[in-house]
Amino acid sequence: MAHKIQNLSIKTILTIAIAVVSISFTHIVSAILFSEFSSTVRENATVSTREIVRQVNANLSYYINDILTISGYARDLAKQSNTIPKEEIEAKLKAILASRQDIVALVLFDLEGNAVLSTSDATFRAAEEIVKQKWFSRTVGVEGNFYFTGPHVQQLTTSAYPWVITYSQLISYTQSDGTTTQGLLLIDMNFSAVSELSKSAKLGSTGYVYFIDNNNKIVYHPLQQLINSNIINEDLDAVADHIFGTYTNTFEGRERLVIIDTVNNARWRIVGVAFMDELMSGLNQFTTVMAIILLLCIIITIFLARAVSERISRPIKELERLMMAVEKGDFSEPPTVGGNLEVLALSQSFALMILRIRQLMDDIVKSQELKRKFELDALQAKINPHFLYNTLDSVVWMAEQNDTEGVIRMITALAKLFRISISKGHEIITLAEELEHVRNYLIIQQIRYRDKFAFTIKVEEGLEQCPTIKLIVQPIVENAIYHGIKYLQEMGHINISVYRRKPGAIVLEIRDNGVGMDEEKLDKILSFTGQVSPSGNGIGVRNVHQRVQLYYGSDFGLEISSELDEGTLVRIVIPEGNPIPPIKVVKK
Repeated sequence: MAHKIQNLSIKTILTIAIAVVSISFTHIVSAILFSEFSSTVRENATVSTREIVRQVNANLSYYINDILTISGYARDLAKQSNTIPKEEIEAKLKAILASRQDIVALVLFDLEGNAVLSTSDATFRAAEEIVKQKWFSRTVGVEGNFYFTGPHVQQLTTSAYPWVITYSQLISYTQSDGTTTQGLLLIDMNFSAVSELSKSAKLGSTGYVYFIDNNNKIVYHPLQQLINSNIINEDLDAVADHIFGTYTNTFEGRERLVIIDTVNNARWRIVGVAFMDELMSGLNQFTTVMAIILLLCIIITIFLARAVSERISRPIKELERLMMAVEKGDFSEPPTVGGNLEVLALSQSFALMILRIRQLMDDIVKSQELKRKFELDALQAKINPHFLYNTLDSVVWMAEQNDTEGVIRMITALAKLFRISISKGHEIITLAEELEHVRNYLIIQQIRYRDKFAFTIKVEEGLEQCPTIKLIVQPIVENAIYHGIKYLQEMGHINISVYRRKPGAIVLEIRDNGVGMDEEKLDKILSFTGQVSPSGNGIGVRNVHQRVQLYYGSDFGLEISSELDEGTLVRIVIPEGNPIPPIKVVKK
């Protein structure tokens, strides 16, 4: 991991660091907000659902109280049956039914099951069948108690079988003869009022409210027909485990919020069912909005992190660019970089280092120039005294032989040789002067070796005045004589030619027919690790190659090829410079 980080740029590291910290903080804040909002939405949904259920309960209690009021009114009329005609009492009860769509029938039975007062003109079933019905049998015994019998098919008559909820109460009433006896008051209600109350409760899109009795039997359910057909089920077992209050459970794959409340005066319980996915739909919208905001925050954070890292790393990148330029050898541009304090201090230290390096390089260049000059002077001074002694000895011998012409020729060649070697301290001379220096050297050697070899010098037209560093051909010719031609039995030949190889390059070619050299010796020379010739009569191949490359660059230098007993070919490649104009001598 550390190795991977080291391979990243500081800009990337800063971008990742800022982005990770910012995004992590944003995620944490988002998670906290989501958790708080989720809890708030859930709590508000629970409170809202509970309030709706309580409102339905209040409306249902109001409705039941209304039924109790009608029951009380009917009871009061029954107590006046000795003073008010039966027809008038029944007319008043029918008037109540006419004003109410939810009341199906209102009947007063005696304890034997015979109808005393009724709002229905239909014929009732036999008294024995009436007293066996549940709503009748459960009410008889305690006066004043009333019961609501859950949904059932009413069987008062043989002509109609309505699906009703029955209210029944044991009351006292006055007979026509003035005696008081007990009877059972019945009020049958259809489901219209209860249905309206249930439908008025909006618990999400698919939530609902239903009613159960104290035996956990459904009194009314908005999906009653589907339940009776076993198409859907209701989780009555869970409701039975929770007499009152609020709980959540998962039933048939959906999480539900269930609120149970007790209905006053009816021994019923109201159950509100709301589905959490609907109640929390606002949370889903909030989650979507939060996700979009979080995504935008991440994008903005990345851009800001990149901008900040760019601003921080720009001076460092600029300093890196300057360092790379210095690494490539460019010391011309001063490393002035702005930025924070650390980068500024680093830039200043780097600038001082570059100035010091430039000073040291200038000192080295000057030192090398002086060293090269001193080496050249030393190499020029290496004209072997033995060579000079032999030359002068040859002059004396020729003088004794009265060979005046030979003496003049050798002395003249020696004088020219020294004059060009000195060349008034100039390091650059023309090719014509360099070749003239070699010509005089060869003349002297020809006389010394008594015409053991012949030589030719050819120059391509127009190259005579081209500049060159001096003393680069004579060491090669010296090696050709001392290590090649000197050991020949036959006549030796040294051919020197100067020509253009390509635009911008001049070749000075020295070819001899000496003994040549084997591959091992040639490889050693080509590696330019050899030393100056053992005889000391020359500057040496290595010195010539190094001087050419030092002055002209690595694209120039010596090329050597040789074959044993065949001879050696040396090419000196130098750049073609602007011609040096010849010096005009003005005669006075």
